Amino acid sequence: MQRISISLLLGLALPCAALASDAEPATQQVYTYAIELGADGRVADVSAHGPVPGTAGDALAREARGWVFSPGASGDAAGTRTYLRVVVDESADGSWRVVSATTGPALAAMTAPGYPVRDQLAGHEGMVVLRLQVGADGSVQDTDVHAATGSVSKAMARMAEEAARTWRFSPEQVAGQAVPSTLLWPVCYLGPASPVSACSWTGPDAQRFSSKSVLPIDPTVTVNWTAAR
Repeated sequence: MQRISISLLLGLALPCAALASDAEPATQQVYTYAIELGADGRVADVSAHGPVPGTAGDALAREARGWVFSPGASGDAAGTRTYLRVVVDESADGSWRVVSATTGPALAAMTAPGYPVRDQLAGHEGMVVLRLQVGADGSVQDTDVHAATGSVSKAMARMAEEAARTWRFSPEQVAGQAVPSTLLWPVCYLGPASPVSACSWTGPDAQRFSSKSVLPIDPTVTVNWTAAR
């Protein structure tokens, strides 16, 4: 009976149904790449980090080499290793489009949050957006609920936080040194009759994001994936 849609950096989340521009059914996939930036701040290497979930992996990696990475919290992009998380709509005809792309640490290990049976029976659904403080060692050092939507209960939010405290990340690095990070991470709770596409959330500047979109608060570098298009 338990059903939870959780955005995973390793591409292990449940597929998120959506509609492509041509009205053909599409599936959202998450691709994660390790990005090495050279001394000039330009992309020196792109490699898949974890499983490649769909068909767009190689083409997406080639395209990412032309994206623009700019200094973030560190003030200098040179010599940085970051992880690029790309959410892609993939259609049945093999076409695909980028929905979002962000940088930050990469999820290395996780435990799925529980979904209290009482809340399932009561039909409580919605989104818990967690604010995660990730240390330089990759551990989650602190969590709090940034936002909650729908009919999420206190027990659902608490279970999301408790699970997140056990997660592990591969941290970003600057000049060979691992650095801490802060993330906004969505956890979507859905009943059996609700489509996963119903999960979305509002981030900074009132922008809407899917349940698979994870936002860094203080990335070492930011990415502009539309500049090269």
